[in-house]
Amino acid sequence: MPIAARVFRRSCPPRGEGAIILDQVREHQLARLSVGIDELLASNRFYAERLHAVRSWDDFARLPFTTKPELVADQAAVPPFGTNLTYPLEQYVRLHQTSGSSGSRPLRWLDTADSWAWWRRIWAEHIYAAAGVSARDRVFLAFSFGPFVGFWSAFEGSEHLGALTMTGGSMTTEQRLDAIIELGVTVLVCTPTYALRLAEVAASAGVDLAASPVRLTVHAGEAGASIPATRALIERSYGARCFDHTGMSELGPTGFGCPTGLGVHLIETEFIFEVLPDGAAPLPEATAPAGRGELVATNLGRWGSPVVRYRTGDVVELSRAGCSCGSDLPLAVGGILGRVDDMLTVRGVNLYPAQVEDIVRRYPDVLEFQISHRRERHMDEVTLVLEVEAGRYAVLDVLSAELRKLLGVRVDCRAVDPGTLPRGELKSRRVVRH
Repeated sequence: MPIAARVFRRSCPPRGEGAIILDQVREHQLARLSVGIDELLASNRFYAERLHAVRSWDDFARLPFTTKPELVADQAAVPPFGTNLTYPLEQYVRLHQTSGSSGSRPLRWLDTADSWAWWRRIWAEHIYAAAGVSARDRVFLAFSFGPFVGFWSAFEGSEHLGALTMTGGSMTTEQRLDAIIELGVTVLVCTPTYALRLAEVAASAGVDLAASPVRLTVHAGEAGASIPATRALIERSYGARCFDHTGMSELGPTGFGCPTGLGVHLIETEFIFEVLPDGAAPLPEATAPAGRGELVATNLGRWGSPVVRYRTGDVVELSRAGCSCGSDLPLAVGGILGRVDDMLTVRGVNLYPAQVEDIVRRYPDVLEFQISHRRERHMDEVTLVLEVEAGRYAVLDVLSAELRKLLGVRVDCRAVDPGTLPRGELKSRRVVRH
């Protein structure tokens, strides 16, 4: 059995066996990395001058980091695809691009048939398998299927699994809701925010989603499915179990929600993960294998357009202590905790939008929220903008007091009319900067 399957499927190991499995994974990673780097050195213009042959982990530690601005600049200098291409253009079969939600120019990303098959396999064998999705399920993807890679790989991963796979592309929210009920959907795949939007529309229409056949929901694009209050709200709304998934257009599908709800297991058999500690220098020379900080990743199955030691911008608390679910894969405790560029420092207190969301979602009178950010006298100031049920405005003072108690900082709360704030099927824009 391949090492990837052994690590993923095994039950709780006997005492001391986890270290043996980790050694096997490291050997597996280094072998794949060595072959892949040799290929890049031979034919990938972006990486040929940046890298050197890797035969040991010391060699790997001397490789430079890759950043998104470097990739954006490369594609701007050599349009439309840049120079991070290992093979002739004729060998690529898929084109997707990043969402551009961070405000930067979207990246165009190409995949060969082999690398796209790698995406599908990870979804089928890791993400869906962890959630308990099988060939007997009916999987509905509430997603527009534009150029953003989004749930394209989730769709084809479901086909790879043998499940009945249905797309909600071009449908309105009401049409998607009808399809979920009429087609007997058992698995819903969408962003956490859009799952809550579907539930909101269902409640308005008198539809009890908790009584529907939906038994599992799988989410990506936002941290919500790993935020306890948001996950609990989704599970109550659908009467279903809720699972998170992490990934990036540049990297691929990196992790799956732990069945215990403790966080996201990172798929170390397909990636090399490191952590750049909080407070590290702008151009660090080393990372740590665990701890809190920025996640750094190298993919091992996408050599046509790879990223090596890629600074993701995602903040994680990475643990290798073993998990009660039985997986030896490292656990990002609480999933993605935030983005390096999303952190706000309000009167000396560091805040991430995910922390705010975990508190806000505990109040059913709040329908949706957004964080309004501004700079005053060189300091961050934030206002929490809330859609509140009509006549329930007392929740503003209660929520403000709860935020101050739990986060240690005063946050002003302001109400707007229901339906005012945007609800998209892609990544939600939680922080609006003025």
